[in-house]
Amino acid sequence: MDKHGWLFKASLLSIATLTNAAAAVQVTVPMIMKDLPNQSQASIELLMSVTSFGILLFILLSNFLTRLIGNKKTVVLGVAIAVIAGVIPMFTENYAVLLASRFMFGAGVGLFNSLAISLISIYYEGKERDRLIGFENAAAAAATTIFTWLVGYLMSFGWHMTFGVYALGVIPLIMFGLFVSDKTPTVTGASTSTVSTQKPKLNATMIGYGIFMFILFVTYFGMTVKIAPLFEQAGYGTAAEASLISGISAATGFVAGVIFGSIKQILGRYMIGLGTLAGAVMVLVLSMSQNLILSGVAIAVYGLAFGMAVPAIYSAVAAKTDEASQNLGSTILLVAVNMGVFLSPYVFQLIASAFGDTSAVFSMRVDGLLVLALAVITLVTASLQKPERAPKPVHAK
Repeated sequence: MDKHGWLFKASLLSIATLTNAAAAVQVTVPMIMKDLPNQSQASIELLMSVTSFGILLFILLSNFLTRLIGNKKTVVLGVAIAVIAGVIPMFTENYAVLLASRFMFGAGVGLFNSLAISLISIYYEGKERDRLIGFENAAAAAATTIFTWLVGYLMSFGWHMTFGVYALGVIPLIMFGLFVSDKTPTVTGASTSTVSTQKPKLNATMIGYGIFMFILFVTYFGMTVKIAPLFEQAGYGTAAEASLISGISAATGFVAGVIFGSIKQILGRYMIGLGTLAGAVMVLVLSMSQNLILSGVAIAVYGLAFGMAVPAIYSAVAAKTDEASQNLGSTILLVAVNMGVFLSPYVFQLIASAFGDTSAVFSMRVDGLLVLALAVITLVTASLQKPERAPKPVHAK
């Protein structure tokens, strides 16, 4: 099939719809806590964050698996595992089974997570590649919006039913399986043997942005998982309304993905810092909000800002990384992201215990201040740097 055709591109991008899907059911935490009173709040929140541990572990294993069975089979296997494990909570209240299924959902996603990014560079180069990277983020955000709103609707039937949204993963499973072939990357202007013998190198940019992404996603998960408790504690919204409003963030994230390339040309190296700054302000606004409208606006702008900053981080690492180290750079960022999400409940539990305040408002304010600190550091660093040229593109054989 022609790789420039819309069906091929849609099938290639379809797997991105599951990369952020774990977060869709986060708003069910209060409902699950009521049905499992013997479990602590941290244990229930672990059901949401353990997926990131599964993703983290299997991202590291996926490179080994692709060498054994190839890119396509690895993706198909990962999506199949995610779909099956994703719907298991529909049928049980056993905590151990719930925890295991959520871990396996993350394991499935981890198998194809890095490939959702790298396959674009394998098939495309130049402006078309950059445009599709933006579309990849847009596809993930659009799917998150749909999943989140469906969860909000399904919550009226109980939290078990909300996990039925993962059955939609059958769609990318079929599309990718039918319309995407297996390819091996090569570097323009270099022989395959040259690429294969060149060793990946760790650089300061990878480490710096890895730390940045870890902290950013500690705060991201900390914010999203506290939206429903914040609404309920403040008395102006329910968990179902929190789910619907959370979907706004994903919707604006979709817009960010579509216009990412154009905005990046304008803001340049300041894009990460400005996006992070806008996100920090919106989290602080959310912590002070007393109505759904203001909260909705804050979450919408946060989604737009976050949707600009994260792709810009991947772009910044790629621009300062040679061809042989591109996969290493992406892996470090993905590992940092999932470690941040996995450890987030414990970080905020530790902070809450230290200050003696377990309210959602306090957690949200701490969250905003942490993101604000990241923004200031990033803007100062960006002002001291000069833009660098991107490395040579990658294309298929």
